[in-house]
Amino acid sequence: TMVQFGQGFASMNPQMKELERLVLSKKIRHGNNPVLTWMADNLTARMDPAGNIKPDKEKSREKIDGIVALVMALDLALRHPEAKSVYSKRGIRVLD
Repeated sequence: TMVQFGQGFASMNPQMKELERLVLSKKIRHGNNPVLTWMADNLTARMDPAGNIKPDKEKSREKIDGIVALVMALDLALRHPEAKSVYSKRGIRVLD
């Protein structure tokens, strides 16, 4: 399913705040993934005058793409719960 998602404050703010809430309440698990942990440590958020926040790639120390993808996935899960993954129909393919 394709869903439009902008990179500005209006698109990012609700999901960034939800991600922050999930992290602080310890309700998000990432399996101790070292790359996602590294990206989270690199993340810097920018705030506009209205108090909206979004990831700031320019001020972040290193890569944060996984966190941005997580924010976008939260948008899909929260605003479009009817959207189905291709994997729900065909399953996950494993190559040995």
